[in-house]
Order: sequence, then C-alpha cells, then structure tokens
Amino acid sequence: MSRSTRWSPTTADAAALVPGGNAALPDFDPQAAGALASAIAAAPTGVTIADPSRPDCPIVFLNPAFTAITGYPAEEVLGRNCRFLQGRDTDPKAVARVRRAIAAAKPVTVEMLNYRRDGTRFWNELRITPVPGANGRPALFLGIQHDVTARKRAEQALARAKRAAERANQTKSDFLATMSHEIRTPMNGVMGTVQLLLETELTAEQRAYAETARRCGQDLLAIVNDILDISRIESGMLRIECVPFRISEVVLGVLDLFGATASEKGIGLAAAIAPDVPDTVEGDPHRLRQVLLNLVDNAVKFTAIGGVTVRIERASAEPFALRFAVSDTGIGIPPAAQKRLFVRFAQADPSISRRFGGSGLGLTICRQLVRLLGGELTLTSEAGRGTTFAFTLPVRPVAGAGTAPARLVPSAEAATPGPRGARGRVLLAEDSRSNQLVAAAILRRAGFAVDVAADGEEAVERAAARRYDLILMDVQMPKLDGFGAAAAIRALPPPASTVPIIALTASVQPEDRERCFAAGMTGYVAKPIDLIALLGAVDQALAGRRAGRRGGETAGEPPLVDRGALEELRSAVEPGRLPQLIAVFVEETEARLGELAAARAAGDLAAMGRLAHVLKSATGTFGAVALARAATLLEDTCRAGDAERADELAGELLALGRRSLETLAEPAAAG
Repeated sequence: MSRSTRWSPTTADAAALVPGGNAALPDFDPQAAGALASAIAAAPTGVTIADPSRPDCPIVFLNPAFTAITGYPAEEVLGRNCRFLQGRDTDPKAVARVRRAIAAAKPVTVEMLNYRRDGTRFWNELRITPVPGANGRPALFLGIQHDVTARKRAEQALARAKRAAERANQTKSDFLATMSHEIRTPMNGVMGTVQLLLETELTAEQRAYAETARRCGQDLLAIVNDILDISRIESGMLRIECVPFRISEVVLGVLDLFGATASEKGIGLAAAIAPDVPDTVEGDPHRLRQVLLNLVDNAVKFTAIGGVTVRIERASAEPFALRFAVSDTGIGIPPAAQKRLFVRFAQADPSISRRFGGSGLGLTICRQLVRLLGGELTLTSEAGRGTTFAFTLPVRPVAGAGTAPARLVPSAEAATPGPRGARGRVLLAEDSRSNQLVAAAILRRAGFAVDVAADGEEAVERAAARRYDLILMDVQMPKLDGFGAAAAIRALPPPASTVPIIALTASVQPEDRERCFAAGMTGYVAKPIDLIALLGAVDQALAGRRAGRRGGETAGEPPLVDRGALEELRSAVEPGRLPQLIAVFVEETEARLGELAAARAAGDLAAMGRLAHVLKSATGTFGAVALARAATLLEDTCRAGDAERADELAGELLALGRRSLETLAEPAAAG
C-alpha cells in the first residue's frame, strides 16, 4: 500500500471493528462496510487506524475530524507513525505508556501534549485499542483522539486559583499570627500594669476604673485569640493530638476557672460523670478543654438563677465515644435566634455583646473544633428555660483505666494564690522595659529576688556567673533569642544547666510551644502575663527543686513528708481546707502511681518519664519530699534512655509512694 493510499474496510475488517468479530456479524456485507466507513468519516472525534504488520506501524486511515483537530491533511499523515504529533513539551512518560501498551497489545488511555501542523499545542486525550485478527495477533490499532485543551486549561486555571487562594490564606494566617504577637506584646505591659495597680491602695472610684481597664484588656485578648483560632482552623494548621489524659482533670480545670464567678452570682456549678465512663482516655485534651471552656463560659454568663451542669456519659461502645453536655437554667434561646448562633460574629440578640460581651466567634470555633475531633455540636434550648449544648466525641479508652469521679465541683482555693513559701532568686531575661517592670514587680511582691537581663547573651552570662532558682526567658530578644539562650544555658556545667527555664512569649501557636520545650525549657507562660498564671508556673517549676533542698537539710534520707511545707500550704488556703486538698491529692496520686505501674510493665520509657514529671511537681507542693526526689531521679533517668535503671527506680518509687500517701493522710485526718 502506497503512502497516499487510504484504507477501505473490507467485510472482515469492518466486522473486526465490531465487538464479537465475524461471529457476531455473519452476514456483514460490503454495503454495511461502506456505511460504517461513512459513519466514522462523519464522527466529530478523531479516528485513526494503524497497521502493525508494516514497519513502524504507520497510519493507514484517518477521518476528517483528525485533520480538523491536528491541521494535517491525509496526504501528510498516511504511511507515517503518529509520533510526528509529539514535540519538546510532550511528556516522555505518556509516550512510554503508549509504547508499552502497543508492545503488549493492550488498550491504553493517556492525556498528552501534542502539536498541530501550525506548531500550536493542544491536549490530546488518546485512546488506543488493539483489534485482533484471525490469528489472534493485532490486525490493526484503532486510535481515538479528543481535543481536551479547553478542559485542561480550565483545570490548570482552577489549580492556579487554588494555589493563589492557599497562598492568600497562608499570608492571612501569617499576618494574623504576627499581629497577634504584636498586639500581645504591648498588651502585656498594659494588663500587667493594671494588675499591679489593683494591688495598691485605691479609692473606690479609682478601683472601678482599673477594673474596667482590666476587663476590657481581657476582652480584647479573647478576641485576638478567637480570630487566630479561626484562621488556623481555616488554613488547616490546627493539629489534633491523640494522647492519654484524665477526663476528670480536664473538667475540673474548667470548673475551677469559673468557680469564683458562679459563686459571686449565687449559681451552682458542677459536673456529673456516669459510672461507666473511664477516667483515662486517648484524645486531644487541649481542644476538649477549649470547647468546654467556651460552653461553660457562655452558660455561666447567661445564667442568673439555678446553675450550670456538665454531664459526661458513654455514647457508644463500638466505636467508643463519649457524650459531653453543658446545661444551664439561663435565659434560653428563641428558635428564630438559634439559627444565627453558629454564624461568625453573630449573637442571638444584637444587644448580647453590649450586655454580656464577646465577639460572636466562640460557638463558631467550638463547632469547627468538635468537627475536627470527629463529632458534631448540637443545641437544644427554650427561651426562659435554659440551654443545652452537647457533642459526641470519639476517644480511645486506655486499658486498665479507673472510672472517673461521679461528681466534680470547683475547688474553693483563693483566686490569687500567695507565694506558698516558694522564695528564691530569679533571672528575668526580657528586652522590653515595660515587660521587665511588670514581671519583676509581680515576682518581688511574691517574695523573690529578681535580676534582669536585657538580651539572650546577657542571660547566658548571668546564668553562668550566678546560681539561680529559676529563669524567666522571653522568646524574642536581640543578639540571642530565648531558644538559643536556653540551649546555651543547658550546655553549661551543673548546677547552672539544671535551672528551670520558663518561656515568656506572645506567640500562641502550638509549634511555638513545642519549640520552647525542644530548646530545653520546662514551662510556658503566654503574654500578656497574668499574675495567677505566672506565679502558678513558677510554683510548679520550683516544686521539685524546693523539695530537694528541704530533703538536703535533714541527715540521711529525706523525710516522707515535710511538715513545714504542709504548714505553708495550710496558711495559704482557707481555714479547714487543707484536709480536703490532701484527700484530692492522695486520690490523684494513687491513680498516677497505677498508671506508672502499667507503664513500667509495658516498658514504656516515655510514659514513665511523663508520669514522673507530673508526680515530681505535685508531690513537691504537698511536701512529699522523698517522693518528689525519687520522681525527679526517675524522670532524669528516663530522659537519658536508661531503661534498666528506670525500671529499678520505678519499683522503688511505687513502694515509696504508698508509704508517703499513708503518712500524708494523717494530717488530713487530723484537720
């Protein structure tokens, strides 16, 4: 067949193009073959036929649609291999796929960039199908071409728009994170100064002004946090953890934050936990706490008579899930207003923000967080009769976990804790003069001696030259930032390398917190600095070291319980409150010792180290000196990776823990 000859289907060829071959069309005649050729010629889709029996498998037939798509007339196509459509931008991988399929006599569909006769490019959706002959080998290859350039351009435009939107969203997130930091830094000075002002002697009018300034600052900070959370959720930067945690600890922490407000309003605040709810589960305690904080805050805010109850019960066993419900006896929400509750910046009533405050973002964030956790937030309410927000949360129960307490109520500790005897020398590394003033004043009022370093290099020099009980380290400083300064201090010889370091930062991103701990810091306080949060972090960081010093004052082994520490704690709380606190501490410590025993049995070094850290902090506060020292030693050993020694120390700590708790229970019983 010459190069310019067109292929004309015979009866056999036409039958071969039809599934089933000659057997399917025994009476296929030349007239039918001509009709088939005419149909192919009129088709809007490009059709080619290549002959594999000839060298280089040339094209022996093409329809007019192929010419319309490529611009090549029949005389320039017949007798040539179809590779003439390829060019420098044709994907070699797509070409290789076609060659492999032809060699294996298998059908293939690819999209590749081809070139027209005039040099312009087009996207060709090519389908090649082998048509078997009488001997079973391919008699011809049928090629179907679609010009999908318009679709590919639309897809590429959509991809470009998506990338642009992602870049814009990332830019927005970066901007909000930066602005959050920039707002928090001056807010630290404002709110810290107001806090100090409120501790001075003021007239009633002056105190009212200062309280108003403090509340406005807190509201502004809450709005900044809400906007940042929304941004992180939308950009996909919010990470969900799955770690073991105690439900009772999370819930009690939430209740404690609103206990004073509920007491002032004369309303009840409690949690009821079903008996079949395990106390320890795996999930994201931080996000659960954030949702409960928002819901309980709203419930307390809108309730004037009655109370607020948090209920937790098992929702399903397989998959395991818990149902959390926050119910109040407050003003309720009319049906028409309920639809607006989960809309950004919306309130059930336009006067709500004026009467009660808030940005209108809290419930939006709650719903999105619950969805990220695998649940859905629902609402039932009746105007004048109260409201219930509920959500079901998938979690994983921890084997051997005990049951949670049936009822929890807020603790009655004073709103502003005293120093509790935690005295010592503190190094404050902070470049802002206003922040230096605020933090140093808070610490000095609490009984600490304070030295100030204006940058990271000075902080390292001071830490090397003088022994400190604690270092407060601003993260962003000139010359050497807080991360570098902390790492440099950890590289110093002992005892300088072992000093607790608490990060002070206006950044609230989870990765910033992780970076602080990775740099060797032992605590984290967000700016603006809150008096209670700062002193609480300081007390916790110093608890283990304070217990070690007390133990060192006694010849031989440290005492099981330091009575002096208990007396300090007794003087810092309400009269008669100490026995109740000790009872709660004993219950929690018993549970943690049980978790430690399970971690030891499993050889889980990381879990043993984490539990030792928790035990060290808590036991030091309650004067369990020997137990605090043993926990410190176990934590250090786990961190060093010495599994054999850690197992030995864990056994000693468990035995010591039982004796310490028995001894500690005696003053609780005596009142």
